[in-house]
This record gives sequence, C-alpha cells and structure tokens, in this order.
Amino acid sequence: MQEQFLHLTPDKWQALIPPSDEFSAEIFMMKNLQYIMSQKNAVYHTQQTFYKEQWQKIPFIIGVTGSVAVGKSTFAKKITRLFERLEPDKKIAQVSTDGFLMSNAELKAKNLMDQKGFPVSFNWDAFSTFLSSVKASKERVPYRLYSQEISDLVPNEVGSVEQPDVLVVEGINLLEVPPNGQAPPSDFLDYVIYLDASEEDLERWYLDRYHLMLEINRNNPDNYFYQWAHVSREQADIFAKKVWRDVNLKNLHEYIEPTKKRADMIIKKYGNHEISDMYIKKF
Repeated sequence: MQEQFLHLTPDKWQALIPPSDEFSAEIFMMKNLQYIMSQKNAVYHTQQTFYKEQWQKIPFIIGVTGSVAVGKSTFAKKITRLFERLEPDKKIAQVSTDGFLMSNAELKAKNLMDQKGFPVSFNWDAFSTFLSSVKASKERVPYRLYSQEISDLVPNEVGSVEQPDVLVVEGINLLEVPPNGQAPPSDFLDYVIYLDASEEDLERWYLDRYHLMLEINRNNPDNYFYQWAHVSREQADIFAKKVWRDVNLKNLHEYIEPTKKRADMIIKKYGNHEISDMYIKKF
C-alpha cells in the first residue's frame, strides 16, 4: 500500500499551505478537495467543448468512511461547513448511509439483526439508485431518514437532495463491493476519505458515545438506550463491549478495513480525534 500512497506527516502537510489563523488539517484537506473538484469541472468543460454538447451540472460527491465510532458524521459536518463558508456560491448537501440500512423489522424477519451494519444488512439497490439519480442531477432525490433515538428508519419520513453542487456522503459501506452485481457506490463517488484510528481508540470512543446516549435517554422510555440506562453501569458496559466485539469489530476486520486501500485519502487520527498523518493515493 505504501507505493500507492503519498505519506504526509503533520510537518509535511503544514508546509503545503500558507500560515493563517486556521492553520489546520481540515484547511489542507479542503484545499485538496477544491483542487480535485476544479480538475473534474475542467474535464467536464473540455468534454462539452469537444462534443459540442451541453449537459446539466454534475455534482461532486465526496465520501467519508471508516469504522463505527471513528467520527465520520462529525468529520462530514466539518467538510460541509467549510464548503459552505469557502464556496458560498455552491449548494452543499450531506447524507448518511444509515438511511439505506434495512429496517429493524426487515432485519428481524431475515434473522440479520446481529449483522446490522454489515454489507448484508444494506439496501444496495436503493443506494445505487440514489447516487445515480444525484449524479444525473435529478431535481429531487428522496432518501429514508434514520433515527439514532430509535436505532431504526423513521416510519413514513423522507429527506431529499435537490441538485447540489457538492454532496457529502458518510457511512461505513462506501468502498464495499455489493453482492449480486449491483453497482458499487465508488462508481459514483469523486473522492473518498477513509478515517483511520487504533482499535483501542475506536473502542474507547464507542463506549464514550454509548455512555453519553445512556445519560441523554435516561428519561426517554421510547429510546433504545433507555433499558441500559436503568441497569448497573457494569451490566451496561458488558453488553456494550459484547456488541463492540461481536458486531462492530468483526465488521471492521472483515469488511471495512480491507477496503481502506481503495480510498483516495486515508486520514490517521490521534486519541483526541486530532488529525495526525495523511495518505493520498497516487495511482
């Protein structure tokens, strides 16, 4: 993998951007994304000139992937906010792949609840249709909404994407090759960032988030975490660690991590979530 990627230590990537009040890895990453996007747009313009044809704008789709608890949602929000500020003339949207999981009812019917988040639990046809429709600049592309409160798809509620210039998609299955010959998500993604961290940090972040959800939902009996907020912390942690080991860590080892080399950029994170090294694909 080393031959495929350019390794940038903090000293190296810091030297590649001018000093400013916002001297950060996120700013460097944004400069990289803006450059890639400008190159893509130049290619589209050249094609239209050569073929003497005009077609609708083609959205630039960024993928953010990596393990459960690595911070994909937070990172995707940072990208979205930076684009909104640095590219104010562009329309930016953000979507999570959680909305393309099968519902809990369907997973239970197929005896797949213990594999929720694995590729087999994913609605690949719906996701492929969504991405291809966005790429084709359809006026309004709907998608199902997922709620962390109920840990399930929200009944009878949908979101929509309406011809964005940039779409940020975050989720664990972005670099996976679907079964049964469906088009892989990467066919529609212009740039994919893989967030990487040690397994020790991932488990700690997972438990930190789990404990936070217990506190938030202590008085919410409709929430998935309510039952675990009312047992001893020891019992709650035994359950959480079992889920981490038997579901999330297994998913990481068998499906998520093997796709890392297919990313365009790999970002290593310290235990405090700060960015350390970056690896940028050369070919």
